[in-house]
Amino acid sequence: MRIKEFTIKNFKNIGHAEPCAITFPRVNGEGASDFITVIGENNIGKSSLLEALKLFLPETDTPHTPTIDMFPFKREPNNPSMNMEILVVFDDFNHTDRNNQFIKPYIFDNEMRVRRIWTAPNLKDSDVPFEVYIPNRYIPELDTNVSWNTRTFSTVSGALYEHYENYCREHRITSGTIPKAKQGDFIQYIYINNPTLVSEGEADWMKNPNGFASIIRSVMPKVIYVPAVKLINEEADANKNKSAANQITAALFEHHLNQTQEIQEFRASLASLKNIFNEGTRHTEVLNLEERLSKKLNRLMDVEANVDFDVPEVMEKLHLNSSIYLKHNNLVTSPNQQGNGVQRMLILSLLELMAEQLTQNNLEEEAATATTEVWKRSFLFLVEEPEIYLHPHLQRKMRDSLVQISKHPLAQVICTSHSENFIDLASRHQGIVVMQREENLSTKVTQVSNDIYSGQSAIEKRSRMRMLLNFNTTTLEAFFAKRVILVEGDCETASIIAIKDKLQELYPEITEDLERMLKEISIIPCNGKLTQKAYYEVLHHFGIQSYLIHDLDNEALDIGSNLNILNTIGNEMFRLTHQPNFEGDIFGQTWNNDKPWKATKLITDDFSIHQEKLLRFFKFVIGEENFSALQLDNLLQTV
Repeated sequence: MRIKEFTIKNFKNIGHAEPCAITFPRVNGEGASDFITVIGENNIGKSSLLEALKLFLPETDTPHTPTIDMFPFKREPNNPSMNMEILVVFDDFNHTDRNNQFIKPYIFDNEMRVRRIWTAPNLKDSDVPFEVYIPNRYIPELDTNVSWNTRTFSTVSGALYEHYENYCREHRITSGTIPKAKQGDFIQYIYINNPTLVSEGEADWMKNPNGFASIIRSVMPKVIYVPAVKLINEEADANKNKSAANQITAALFEHHLNQTQEIQEFRASLASLKNIFNEGTRHTEVLNLEERLSKKLNRLMDVEANVDFDVPEVMEKLHLNSSIYLKHNNLVTSPNQQGNGVQRMLILSLLELMAEQLTQNNLEEEAATATTEVWKRSFLFLVEEPEIYLHPHLQRKMRDSLVQISKHPLAQVICTSHSENFIDLASRHQGIVVMQREENLSTKVTQVSNDIYSGQSAIEKRSRMRMLLNFNTTTLEAFFAKRVILVEGDCETASIIAIKDKLQELYPEITEDLERMLKEISIIPCNGKLTQKAYYEVLHHFGIQSYLIHDLDNEALDIGSNLNILNTIGNEMFRLTHQPNFEGDIFGQTWNNDKPWKATKLITDDFSIHQEKLLRFFKFVIGEENFSALQLDNLLQTV
């Protein structure tokens, strides 16, 4: 069972203009994604997206009673459109999922759709039901009967009667009558054991059908949350409940130690301990304690005490009594006594172990060798800025570990990032979620649902993008920039910097503003027109408008590759061309080598000679609005 998609409405700045829907792409070939990477500028809502999932899913440290701060603009809802809603859709159920009594009844049309709606802040968790989209199920043989008693079941089919007897026995119903409050549970029992006896009506949202809220926490993915800037020493402490190290260690213990002889013997000992509380084998000391306590209670009311013992699940607490220490030069210390980098490395190492463990345990192989089918809970890794505190090489190791984890059928990963190492436009572009701020202060979310590399040139397009990503580490700055300029080569990039330096030298009063404007512009050398075109198409899929500067190479605007580019961008306003090339158009010269340096030297030494063409080029780069704000229009008019 995996998360197919999730939708968020009215959670902080997410989903209040329109619902924010994010899909986990299928891992079914090149172009599909193993995990989701959420990117965007600071304070845009990336962490809020993870927080919303933590609010919905159980066993996290996020309270399930949202405060007023979690509603858009901190306003309490006054109509249904303002209610906070989180919807999660599950699919890809394996055989054990479909046979799980807590999952099977809630699957409809090969999906399990679960949502929660908060109509006000500070509601108690019990006041916000889990709603499941399932059909109204009924048993035709009983549909006309109001009372389900012994007489009713005396006329039903043999198959239904057998299940009825089993149900009464398992639920200790001695009267033979299934009360109205238990009728829904009985229908579900029949549906699980013999669905042919059950018919289905229209599907609708049902609130906590048959106690769904009480069992959801046992079937939802186990969340492992790795925060970014929260006190990292807490997250590296395996003893601290709900810390990242704690959660990963628990998962590793469960996989590595669960079936060891020692753990099995410990479980057997606990089971035998239960015998001293059972009827018939009750220990005299337990009976004595009950008797003494009952006498005390009888002085106040007519009640008796009953002492019992619930056998604890060994693996749930085992990791809490285990510690991880770090040894360096014979000095043993706890992780919180180390630097942030070492602590993050511990998290990385634990994740690498998790990746190796999941890789070594293939579900199909396990099922083939297992004597009995065992349902296994899935994992959802929520990782904020996995690159934090790590240098580029270790960032790539962190990425590889998360990718490896997400390839396992029982694991999915969502991370937020500012690092190009976690944004793969060539192979995992369908898992990229771009968050952008809109004028109404809401957050726009863009995700590509299809393979953007298609047609006869798909392989070449993907290869060009992979080459560009490999040779230009600044390529992915385009996702964070206010303006994106795609140039053919380094000569144009060097010229932009040289023009900026010269203008600051001539007009020092604009230095600060010009510096700020250029920092908001991403200039990407693409090493050729075909790669420019490929990258333009990729950015366009993510709703990012880019501008091209390219050579005409002695051809007309509407011929060959020049026409091909125009057809892609749709309008001349999105490109600036030079005939035959940049140096020939601007400087009237022909260069065969060392172009960036020659352009820089001419701009620095002879700016006034080439000022008109250089300023027109620069105006296109920074945009007309910025150009006018710097009052450079006056300078251009005096040329």
